[in-house]
Amino acid sequence: MISDSDILAQARAFVYGLKGGQGVHVPAMTFRQWPRFMRLVHQLQAVTPE
Repeated sequence: MISDSDILAQARAFVYGLKGGQGVHVPAMTFRQWPRFMRLVHQLQAVTPE
């Protein structure tokens, strides 16, 4: 099972990849973990400078 710290690290890498123009992929996770991941991505996009 993926822990919260793993989800946070994956969300951070996803956002930095998007903002840096790099190729990104959605990590494998259960459907139950998906809302947490997307919430973190949304929050990180709001606070991460471009």
